[in-house]
Amino acid sequence: MSEIWLITGGGRSGKSSYAEKLAAEKAAADRSGVLYIATGTAIDDEMAERIKLHRARRPKDWITWERYRGFSGVGREFGKGGFRTILLDCITGLLMGILYEEAPDADNCTAEQFERVERQSIEELEALFSYARENNKTLIVVTNEIGMGIIPDTRYSRLYRDALGRINMHAAKAADKVVLMVAGLPVVLK
Repeated sequence: MSEIWLITGGGRSGKSSYAEKLAAEKAAADRSGVLYIATGTAIDDEMAERIKLHRARRPKDWITWERYRGFSGVGREFGKGGFRTILLDCITGLLMGILYEEAPDADNCTAEQFERVERQSIEELEALFSYARENNKTLIVVTNEIGMGIIPDTRYSRLYRDALGRINMHAAKAADKVVLMVAGLPVVLK
């Protein structure tokens, strides 16, 4: 039976570690592998270092698919796969990647461009949700809660925060289980 998890929380709250531990436990229980979908893009040296650390932390037998879009192709790429668990880390990187492609000019970005990016991001998630449901997979999705702090000082940042909030709500509604990470502790919301 398929199962969709959403793991959310602030920066450095333990989201990825918790999701990776959960994926490892699911894979061990199912005696199958994990497909790890990494959405981060090395846009600068600091992000490249973060990606390097994430890669080093992953078990070597996990399948890694580095991309932030094209999730409708998961079936073509992997078929039913030698895995029962999929870990997507994270929605924030998915949204940022699509945003950089579709609306790279932060100073001249329109609300319409953001709406298109938001819609495309939701479509990517829906493709993955459908694949998981149709193929009896456990899907663990990581995202960030970025709307709990100060109001961003730029229009681009505010539009990004708003889009991510709506995407997160969409994902939470679709998820069977939702966990909020706070200071490394999981708080079950759903």
